[in-house]
Amino acid sequence: MDAAARAIPAELYHGADGKAVRPCTPAPVTLRHLRMLDVRPEMRVLEIGTGSGYSAALLSHLVGPTGVVVTVDISADLSERARGLFAEHRHQVQAIHGDGMYGWPEGAPYDRIFVGTTPPQIPAAWLDQLAPGGELIAGCLLSSLPGAYAVAQIRNTPDGEPDVFVLAGGYTPTIGDEKPQAATYVTADDDDRFDLATNATITEDAARELLAALRVGRATTWTTEPDDYLHLKNWLIARDPEGLLVTTTELGTGIGLGSLGGEPDAAFVTGTHLVTRPANSAVGTRLHDLITNWRLVGSPTTHELPARLVRSENGYTVTVQPLT
Repeated sequence: MDAAARAIPAELYHGADGKAVRPCTPAPVTLRHLRMLDVRPEMRVLEIGTGSGYSAALLSHLVGPTGVVVTVDISADLSERARGLFAEHRHQVQAIHGDGMYGWPEGAPYDRIFVGTTPPQIPAAWLDQLAPGGELIAGCLLSSLPGAYAVAQIRNTPDGEPDVFVLAGGYTPTIGDEKPQAATYVTADDDDRFDLATNATITEDAARELLAALRVGRATTWTTEPDDYLHLKNWLIARDPEGLLVTTTELGTGIGLGSLGGEPDAAFVTGTHLVTRPANSAVGTRLHDLITNWRLVGSPTTHELPARLVRSENGYTVTVQPLT
């Protein structure tokens, strides 16, 4: 992987300012995930989401002249741009304009599939086109709450039951899938930058009461470790406590709990702070206890959470279970 990174500077595809294609996955993230895929010479690789073309160029270097790389993008402009760059820099990649949700069956089976986007579900077509023993990396959703992004690594085992484990992180959603799917989603009446979503079955008026309370909450520091928040967030998603919500207020973006048994009572954690309202919040105490529980079980990271694929009519949902 290091040799590929040295041979193909990201600037060739990202542009000198890194903004030739937006959004654009940072080069270190691309390199880290391709390293996880363990791509080898002579392999057949499918990429979903061509983007700048950088990752496909790296893949072509890894598989060598006897391997195959196919990249599919729903944008005709991006496919055409990448095709020109592949030709200019002599990178052997077949760039296809099409809907990557169907994969590319004409070139199947593939030893590796790399997906630089987050679909609402993992399409069955991708696993159907994965060779026995093959591996797939894709963005995934751990919940219907907005922002519940992660990265799934799936292995096609010989017995036909795919293995999966999940990492913190994520990719942008597939085109057309940006709308939150939570049971209740509201924005503040005075500023649509501030919002709240919850899977609890409550009215929009009730959700706005919780949002209004959290916008004037009391903030105290709960951590100074930069990675703690993502791992706690995914553990809370796995626990799925009653009243789970995500919100953005003047005090930050985070995950928490809400209750409407009388006066609105809510709390959430950001990357650094625990925000509660009212000051003697019972919900805040419950959230604090959950944080304590997460620490007591060893502050499990996202990749330590047991994960599984759940088959549905349209594909596979990735779920995680808490360590308790």
